[in-house]
Amino acid sequence: MDKARNDYDAWAEVNILNSSQVNDDDVDGDPIVKWEKPCQSFVKWEPMMHSRRSFSTIPTKLEAELLSFTWAIDCLSDLRCDRVVIESSSYLAGEAILRPEKFLGYQDLLGYICFKLTNFSLWNISYVHLEGNRCPHEIALSVTRDHRYQSYIARGGPFWLRALTLEEATDDT
Repeated sequence: MDKARNDYDAWAEVNILNSSQVNDDDVDGDPIVKWEKPCQSFVKWEPMMHSRRSFSTIPTKLEAELLSFTWAIDCLSDLRCDRVVIESSSYLAGEAILRPEKFLGYQDLLGYICFKLTNFSLWNISYVHLEGNRCPHEIALSVTRDHRYQSYIARGGPFWLRALTLEEATDDT
């Protein structure tokens, strides 16, 4: 067991830890701590539509988060959205997209994401504390907790989260 742990630690040091010393829980600055309406020139993903996609056998949390970004970006592009705000509770994933040269183990995936982002006339990636991203977090939990593995895109918010969506909208006014 020690050998496996040592092998993982060596792999992580090269592939993850040296990519950035930033932990999602140790972020400086003023991250968003509750849902906020975007400026009028942007379309925000969750008020208009929502989606769910499950991924399996992904080796790292960062890779799973980057694959989630590709899913969101591909969906927004397919739906012909032109100006988007993408919010994530993963500071590290946003950092990887904005500074791909620091994340050498993910160059192919980051190259694809950066290429797809150039198709939008205006885009923004924002870090949001988990408390500020409650609806998307509940949708993600529905995969792991409730074993809902079917991927989909739908208009509006999910009916089963209507009370939470209304609560967040009321809190923002």
